[in-house]
Amino acid sequence: MQDNFSHKSDIVDFVEQKLNDFKVFDKKMLVAVSGGYDSTALLLILKSISKKTNLDIEAVHINHKLREEKSDRDELFIKNLCNEIDIPLTTIARPYSKEKLKSTNIENYFRESRYKEFFKIAVNTNSNGIFTAHHLNDHVETFLMKIARGSGLQGMEGIKEFVELNGLKIFRPLIQIPKHILIKFCYKNDVYPNYDHTNNSNIYSRNRVRNNIIPEFEKMNPNFLDSINRITKIINQINDSEKGRIISEFERLEPSNEKNEISFSRTLFNELPEFDKKLILKINSEKLSDDTFLENKHLNYIIEKSYSGNNNYSLDLPGPIKLVASRSRITIKKLTQK
Repeated sequence: MQDNFSHKSDIVDFVEQKLNDFKVFDKKMLVAVSGGYDSTALLLILKSISKKTNLDIEAVHINHKLREEKSDRDELFIKNLCNEIDIPLTTIARPYSKEKLKSTNIENYFRESRYKEFFKIAVNTNSNGIFTAHHLNDHVETFLMKIARGSGLQGMEGIKEFVELNGLKIFRPLIQIPKHILIKFCYKNDVYPNYDHTNNSNIYSRNRVRNNIIPEFEKMNPNFLDSINRITKIINQINDSEKGRIISEFERLEPSNEKNEISFSRTLFNELPEFDKKLILKINSEKLSDDTFLENKHLNYIIEKSYSGNNNYSLDLPGPIKLVASRSRITIKKLTQK
């Protein structure tokens, strides 16, 4: 895959085909731009495509003030670039909460914060969704991190090219392009984004995977990124097939779907093979909340409790999810914030 992007036109043509697959031409689209190499390359690529197509794009930048004056420098860089290439830009100042960071996953906190703002802007501008600059390296890093956390097949899909989160459509047209190609694309266009030196800090799990683990694998296999990408595609195909089967299986459990909760027969659930039970629990939990991540230990515990003689019990699960069981029914509930 990496050999396919030796020229600027190769990348542009590849992304244009992705946009055609996404069916986003003739629609207003947002572009998330942080000021780094990845999102800058995405913006330049989309601008090039918009010159010859009917792609309508507007850039969006969220300034969390995390790196103080350096964050402001990123915002200034983006403003100057958008002005130079004639792309509308919306900037939002959303300073982070130090107290919030002490009690939550930093990466998740900033992602959720950005997506909330993106959704508001998409609604206000009547946009169909947003492009983000997730690339092949991000995809492989996520795959490895999910393995480290004990993920099942669902988590091993890595980062999806398209997902809809809380009403926001997110498109990732660069997911098969490695980071070094995007850096070169910026250089070939005489654009030099600011470098975020926090990427060098290995206090974050993702940075340790990026800076220490992947380079070691690449010493053994220079095409390691492409190899993992092929694996995730196979896993995706397996998951799609299994999801179809499990959805059909789930219909036999006398399911009931209401707002923020899904319930089904406890007795019929207990008769299923263990693998099917786990998929039913994961699929339905993730259907209620994208923030839910059930590990194997959680699934085993739920299955064990379901067999127990306890007629009524409840379990708090990772993410805003709670499982409540009666003698005859199991209910998965999404907890709403007060």
